[in-house]
Amino acid sequence: MSASQAKRKKGPGRPLTPLITRETAIEVSIDLLDRQGLDALTVQAVARELGVQAPSLYYHFKNRDELLQMIAKTLLFEVGQGEQPGSSWEERVVDLAVATRRVMLSHAHAGPLMLRFFPRELMLGAYERGLSDCPYPPEHHLAVLEALEKLTYGKSLFDAAAKAHDHAAMPPVDAARYPLLAAALANTSVTDEALFVETLQVLLDGFKFRYGKGRVQ
Repeated sequence: MSASQAKRKKGPGRPLTPLITRETAIEVSIDLLDRQGLDALTVQAVARELGVQAPSLYYHFKNRDELLQMIAKTLLFEVGQGEQPGSSWEERVVDLAVATRRVMLSHAHAGPLMLRFFPRELMLGAYERGLSDCPYPPEHHLAVLEALEKLTYGKSLFDAAAKAHDHAAMPPVDAARYPLLAAALANTSVTDEALFVETLQVLLDGFKFRYGKGRVQ
């Protein structure tokens, strides 16, 4: 075997030069996920969308799991693009939570990916920035982070799952059987996003009451 022939044999089925970029493959994968759902998102399906053979994708991704992991990371980066400089800590908390929900609703089928491949290592910088001007004592910081994260992702993933499966987050309520719940629904005129912001504000007010300088001992 000549030196040039040996150089071309980089591995089974892998071309010497990539036919596509990693970024393009991820972008096409997200588009396929949005259109056809998670079950349709296979390496072979992405390759067909790109007009290449599946081995070309293995130049960039070891397997489907690595591709799915990169999609989750890309969506998390998309959340952070809306961060506004110069805003207060509470304003940033609300803006980031709302942006998270919007991205999850835009990619409703990505919910299972975010649960399975949640890129927590990428969140470390966001946690650090969030704590840099958090108005509460350090001994309460983990509780603050935990409450905000679980409310944000819990709500976002719940709403995304409802959208992905084309059903309402709240089913029809029999007013005779559940009068209090029916009354609560009937007296709520705000949008789903506005209601989400209100729940965030309730949580933030709770932080002030429990951890603020004027808290009751």
